[in-house]
Amino acid sequence: MRKVFVVCLLATANLLARAASDCRGVGGTISTNFVSASATLGSATGDLSGGIGVSVLSVTQNPDGTLTFHNQHSWVTASGETIETKPATATAFSTGIQGLYAVSYTDGIVVTGGTGRFANARGNIRAWGAANLATNEIVLRYEGKTCSAHSE
Repeated sequence: MRKVFVVCLLATANLLARAASDCRGVGGTISTNFVSASATLGSATGDLSGGIGVSVLSVTQNPDGTLTFHNQHSWVTASGETIETKPATATAFSTGIQGLYAVSYTDGIVVTGGTGRFANARGNIRAWGAANLATNEIVLRYEGKTCSAHSE
């Protein structure tokens, strides 16, 4: 009975170690331009390099002067894989310079799957940077973790 218990314990530890090894840190930059009042299109560099677009679902102007953007991301890596995400909220903080905002996805962008290595993936990607709404330009730094499901 002890041998069975020890084998089960070792197998569980091995599975947990393998699950942890399927997660990896990601980081890079995003640069997009507003192509309409409710959509951006641009590129990502770094671990998730490729094309990225954002559909702005709604914008709320808050009493404290911040703007809240409710966004849906469309991300395609340079190798053609897609990254699916939940809608995410970005907060834009006024800098005192007309049209220039500091931007933060404080709760991150939640990865829910995709294609290729992102099939059944899970993760969270935080991003922060600046938006110049006078020139319709956004530059962000992203970092976080994506975890792939085992295919076995």
